[in-house]
Amino acid sequence: MVDETQGMQRYERIARLTEKSVKVAGIAAVALFAMAVITFAWGVAKVWSFVDLLFDRGADSSLAIVKLLDVIDIYLLGAVLLILAVGLVELFVTSVRLPAWLEIHSLTDLKGKLIDVIQLVAAIKFLEKLVTVQEPLDVLWYGLAVSIVILALLAVRWMHKKS
Repeated sequence: MVDETQGMQRYERIARLTEKSVKVAGIAAVALFAMAVITFAWGVAKVWSFVDLLFDRGADSSLAIVKLLDVIDIYLLGAVLLILAVGLVELFVTSVRLPAWLEIHSLTDLKGKLIDVIQLVAAIKFLEKLVTVQEPLDVLWYGLAVSIVILALLAVRWMHKKS
């Protein structure tokens, strides 16, 4: 009886330790949040660079379009980092009041949000290539490669929703 009681206490201690160890994901969430803030600040710096370019070369410059897309890309990256940080907090640390579109109930939800943004960033990178590359064949090959990646990510998303 004594051995059984000690065994149960040991299991309870292990269970409590395991429950608390999940909170370690909060460290990753804080780091991701810090990276999101830094990335948004980087985006603000790029906005100033974009405005400077507009004054130097004018709004009709194709380089201005590329810079604008680059700024959008940086902000999307910051948004991804923020979503990942919030998702880790939601999944491992505590419940957070979030808008319905941002609710995360599983790692699959979190991966889905990441996949959605990766697809958007890939499309933006393709548009940058479309504006900057002079060789039509290079643009075609790049577009095909981006399309394959986006389709593969769509397939992953579809498989997760199906299961």
